[in-house]
Amino acid sequence: MAPRSRVRPTQRVCVNCGDTIHGRANTRQRGPDIAWYAHCRPCADLVADQMQPLGLLPGGGIDVYQCRNCGSLRVCRTGWRTRCHICLDERSAGLSLAAGARLLTRLPDEPALADRVRHFAGLADTDIIPTRDAAEFQAAITLGEELDRHRRDGWTDLAGDVHGLPWYGERQAPFSHGTWGLHLRCGSWQRLRDRSCAQCPPEPDDRTFAALRDTPYLLYLVRHRGLLKFGVGGASRVRQHLCAGAQLVEVVEGRHADVMEAEADLKRQKRAAGESLRWWRTRRMPESFGAGTEVVRNGVRIRLGDYLGNGIDVTDRFTEAADLTTDRRNRLRRAHHQ
Repeated sequence: MAPRSRVRPTQRVCVNCGDTIHGRANTRQRGPDIAWYAHCRPCADLVADQMQPLGLLPGGGIDVYQCRNCGSLRVCRTGWRTRCHICLDERSAGLSLAAGARLLTRLPDEPALADRVRHFAGLADTDIIPTRDAAEFQAAITLGEELDRHRRDGWTDLAGDVHGLPWYGERQAPFSHGTWGLHLRCGSWQRLRDRSCAQCPPEPDDRTFAALRDTPYLLYLVRHRGLLKFGVGGASRVRQHLCAGAQLVEVVEGRHADVMEAEADLKRQKRAAGESLRWWRTRRMPESFGAGTEVVRNGVRIRLGDYLGNGIDVTDRFTEAADLTTDRRNRLRRAHHQ
């Protein structure tokens, strides 16, 4: 009888740094699996505190996590380990930078794209773009496209789980923890499985992001106490903030695709400034401001025209509604104190 062959265990590598790892997950040499992929112990320890659970979703089985570095959101099962869709780290190497290296080869022939990458990374026009920054840009674009497939009026703070980010620059598998969002009409967090809210009466069918690309959309800025809130949406979204007590600052109209890119630029600028408003989010914000991912302190200078240069200022369109809302609140206050 021929001797029985010994089956050698499949060799695995850390998705983040490429080092060979052995053994089961969460042992001395191999760290816990994070965001669907195996990590060596040093890489796992490096991002152990990267994501903060927000405790927003009902049921306790799934939660929304926020990156402490860039502020972006990701959904994960409670008790599992995840990491930011976008942020790499000083140990990221090899495979995890390949998407950035591929992007860099395109930039000599696409100067407009090179400008976008530099703007994303906060680099000067003459700076050389590091591979890591290019990889993070690619991951951010992929994440935005994934969320845009679910985006529609009346929902905010969309958070998903894209299998393969931040390392591959594209989705690697269809399974995930889903895409969740806050339905502003009823104030409930739900998984976006279809086109309607499970708590509210049916809404008119929305259109996909591709169909919306060239349709008018709004980029707005409102103020509430010591906070500024920027965001995107239709006229109803702006009025919702006004009804919640916010003051109108500026509204600019542009192509849906341009408005979404302008909002992404504003979010990146906020992350670069290191804005942290966790205390304000729970104590000072109206409910319409959601999780506060688009909120900064009142002293921050924001001019929407700087981000949406080809937009049309339509602030006057909402001025009368803002005045009526303020007047209505004042009457209610006076009636309350009488």
